Amino acid sequence: MTMPKTFALFFAVLSILTLPCHARAGQSITRVSDRQAVPLQEVVAKAEAADLVLIGEVHDEARHHDLQLEVIRELKARKLPLAIGVEVMQSDYQKELDAFVAGTMSEAEFRPIFARNWSYDWRLYRDIFMFARENRIPIIGLNVPKELVIKVSRGGYASLTPEERKNLPEGTTCDLNNPHTEFLKQSFGEIFKHNAKGRVFQYFCEAQTLRNSGMATNVARYRKKAPKTKIVVLSGVWHAVKNAIPEQLARQGAKLSTLVLMPEIREFSDGKASPDFVDYLASFPSR
Repeated sequence: MTMPKTFALFFAVLSILTLPCHARAGQSITRVSDRQAVPLQEVVAKAEAADLVLIGEVHDEARHHDLQLEVIRELKARKLPLAIGVEVMQSDYQKELDAFVAGTMSEAEFRPIFARNWSYDWRLYRDIFMFARENRIPIIGLNVPKELVIKVSRGGYASLTPEERKNLPEGTTCDLNNPHTEFLKQSFGEIFKHNAKGRVFQYFCEAQTLRNSGMATNVARYRKKAPKTKIVVLSGVWHAVKNAIPEQLARQGAKLSTLVLMPEIREFSDGKASPDFVDYLASFPSR
């Protein structure tokens, strides 16, 4: 199997593994520390006290984005200084993001830019982006340029040139302390064992760590510029867990209090979520 085919298989299975788990009949939020059901208002109150609020998503699940917007609306209603950090936009498109939020770029002009950054349907994210625009809430492009992530996933961090590393965190290695990473390593051990002497997984892990550390760097840079601003980060679940972006922030010396709200996916169901990684879980009614 060639390396590109291996990656295609890997990401295809990854998308299946992160399908939502609808374990309860009605929408509910669970406090992970004691497994108690709580109202959304408790989550918002805790979020109000945190520097950084991370809300995970399965990218093509509209209800996850509805929840993200609901929390943002509630925080905005409390007249807090807010910014929204998004995985879906790369940091090198910040000028275009600023123009869209400022109203100097139309939605029609912005949509092709969004499509260059993200492959999922604009309509999944539109309400969040339009709410930010209507309320002049800054949106921060957090992601590392995709061509660099692809290069690392194929040849490791060492394959980047000094110029490519210029704006990236230094020394990215496959040390992501993430249960999901360990789960993938065990599940796909046979595939990785027979490809590139086991480096396929190492390179993927370095690319994943690069994205986490890169997004953490962009959060830290914005907080330095606007230290009183609460940042709500919207990203895939495996970037939003505490040992992903928050851990990378801690490694970089950023002292930010965090709150993590996650949709209940299979890996977090049946009591498997730990407060070391997640603060609150949201489940949704079956369709």
